[in-house]
Amino acid sequence: MVVDDDKAIRRILSGIVENYRLGEIVAEAEEGEEAFKKILSVKPDIVLIDLLLPGKDGVEIVREAKERALNTYFIMISQVETKSMVGKAYESGIEFFIKKPINVMETVKVISKVEELIKMKNTLNKIKETVAIVENKKVEEGKCPSPKRIDYILADIGILAETGAEDIKILLENYDYIKRNNLGMQEIYQFLSDYYENTGSKKSSDIKAIEMRMRRAISKALSNLAMQGMENYDNEQLLRYANILFEYKEVRKEMDFLKGRTKERGKVNVKKFLEGFMLLLN
Repeated sequence: MVVDDDKAIRRILSGIVENYRLGEIVAEAEEGEEAFKKILSVKPDIVLIDLLLPGKDGVEIVREAKERALNTYFIMISQVETKSMVGKAYESGIEFFIKKPINVMETVKVISKVEELIKMKNTLNKIKETVAIVENKKVEEGKCPSPKRIDYILADIGILAETGAEDIKILLENYDYIKRNNLGMQEIYQFLSDYYENTGSKKSSDIKAIEMRMRRAISKALSNLAMQGMENYDNEQLLRYANILFEYKEVRKEMDFLKGRTKERGKVNVKKFLEGFMLLLN
């Protein structure tokens, strides 16, 4: 779907989508309220949307669509490129921001990347469904992830030698227990603390120290993947791990930080990292 109050821009964007066989234009809109109603009705996979629109602006539309849990991906296209406005656009839930005037090849590349993201998330959802089916059986049989497989992935994202890697390994090897008892993050850190005390480990069992070790390791993984993406956006590791272990927008933030475009680094979500890691192991 294409949303812009300039008919010429809508025609250009529609032409790019059709000429490069990126999909099918299912709807257009030139005004905010009209756009939001059509998005709710048509439920397009991707929306190319201008930031400044008559009535409801682009950021407001994206935010409200995300609040309704629509499975729609937004690419914002605008002449406005102040850091604050671009930041608000990403916070609202867009995948990419393209500045006008429109560059054809940049637009093609961005739409293609979003299509890859959609395919990746669809694959992830299928994995989740499969995991849900076999999870109870695995718990009953007492199966746990292979330590070698865990080490391989930790090495592949560049954190096998980090001090927090051992904490992560122990949690993954005991994840059936964590999931079965629906432990929150503080309970997970407490689980590790008790584990170290009961096994006589020399590793610090202080809960705050455990949290900091894990966060440092996971942040290092985020930085490693972002660096890979800067060098090659089609990097195999980035495509394999980025959106499963992290929020994709946080990977983009980390890239911008490493490029010196912003002082804000990408943030890590420890629970998402562990859950994503388990999906990779199954």
